Amino acid sequence: MKRNHIIILAVFFFLAISGLVYIQFKWISSVMRTEDQKFRFEVNEALKESVNELEKAETYRRIIDEMRPDTEEYQEYNEDEPGMDAGIMLLRRYGFNPVERSELISRSGRGSLFLEHYNDQATNAGQTEQMPSVDIQKGTADRITNKIVSIENIVSQIIRSTPPLMDRIDLDEVNSAIRQSLNRVGIHLEYEFAVRGDYNSILFSSKGFNINSESNMYMRQLFPTDPVPGNNILLIYFPDEETYKANMIKLMAGASFVISLLLIILATSTFIVIFRQKKTSEVKNDFINNMTHELKTPISTISLASQMLTDRNIPDESKDVIGLAGIINEESTRLRFHVEKVLQAAIFENTSLKLKKKEADIHSIILKAVDIFSLQVTGRGGVLSTHLNAHDSLIMVDEANMLNAFLNLLDNALKYSAGIPEIAVSTETRANGVSIVISDNGIGISKENLKKIFDKFYRVPTGNTHNIKGFGLGLSYVKKIIEEHQGTI
Repeated sequence: MKRNHIIILAVFFFLAISGLVYIQFKWISSVMRTEDQKFRFEVNEALKESVNELEKAETYRRIIDEMRPDTEEYQEYNEDEPGMDAGIMLLRRYGFNPVERSELISRSGRGSLFLEHYNDQATNAGQTEQMPSVDIQKGTADRITNKIVSIENIVSQIIRSTPPLMDRIDLDEVNSAIRQSLNRVGIHLEYEFAVRGDYNSILFSSKGFNINSESNMYMRQLFPTDPVPGNNILLIYFPDEETYKANMIKLMAGASFVISLLLIILATSTFIVIFRQKKTSEVKNDFINNMTHELKTPISTISLASQMLTDRNIPDESKDVIGLAGIINEESTRLRFHVEKVLQAAIFENTSLKLKKKEADIHSIILKAVDIFSLQVTGRGGVLSTHLNAHDSLIMVDEANMLNAFLNLLDNALKYSAGIPEIAVSTETRANGVSIVISDNGIGISKENLKKIFDKFYRVPTGNTHNIKGFGLGLSYVKKIIEEHQGTI
């Protein structure tokens, strides 16, 4: 797949991911609005129920107060009729005549018990003579009329007088009603409340109530069914309302956020891997092409020299046997060097490296590598100098692999020297080991390429100039060997 196609695919993929993330956030916002509306509705329903309960309780109290015998009135009745029972007085007050004979009517319409003079003495209906049906119906109608009159009298008394608000409810009663109503709708939050009267004055409130609180303030009119409704308002707010609503969707929002983040990370990682694989594929293709060229050159040279040695048309005295043998030997060595590099790369790719370490003098290994390259350096008119200043040069080292590492570094120093090579190898003692420096007067490496030079198959771009041969394996091999010796490069 071409690079442009991968880029287009990545753009569309990230647009799709962005759309999904946007939808997730819109969904979370919608859920938060829904939870907010649900909470507001439940609070208002709870306040409505609380107000109804307060009004109902207040009505019960007033009915009981109205029905309770007044002390002065009771005394007046006692003066006229000393020893009168309070119950008889109450019945007379609301239009009942306790002297009249009364009968309780069963569901079947038949008389069952007779009450006489407001006492508890009853006789079995079967033991008394049956009352005519007309008398029973008349007695029932009279009692219903008396009941209606008594209720009307009580309601009239309640309507005519409306006590002050402070006498109608108290703080504990309001708090209890609110708490019970909130529990019934499933809200168990802490709250603050107050009762506001005329002229926006706060009549009483909970300890932590703050009229200037930034929390949502919920209001409900108290005693809305009064004949003349007042300006009495019940106020309530929840200090932790926002946290409560956020906790309601915390799990869903958190899971949605994590999934969206994972999708973005996975998508990014996938395309990073794709681009790296694409780049690796291109580098490997260049490596194969370069390797083919590098291997064909010595093979062709060896083949040509061999043909000249075996050509019978050329007289033996005209053949430069020694020269041709030298060419064959040199090209064979070069060919073996290339093959070893490829084999080393294959070994590092598929297996872990097993070093055979033993105590050795690092200076002797360096000098051996310098001897191998000194002829090539002097052949180009250059200088290869050593400055081995390390005092303690004995270390645990795999000699063969360390020698190959130095050879690779010296080979690079020689190949990338534009003019007359000047190469220096120096050592110094460090607190935790030995420092080895190989310096040269080469063409240098740009900063943007420095971080890539140890990548396998990587070679610094040289444009259309290909006069320096190599596979891009030397420095990756050196880094591997140094790190296996617990060193850094």
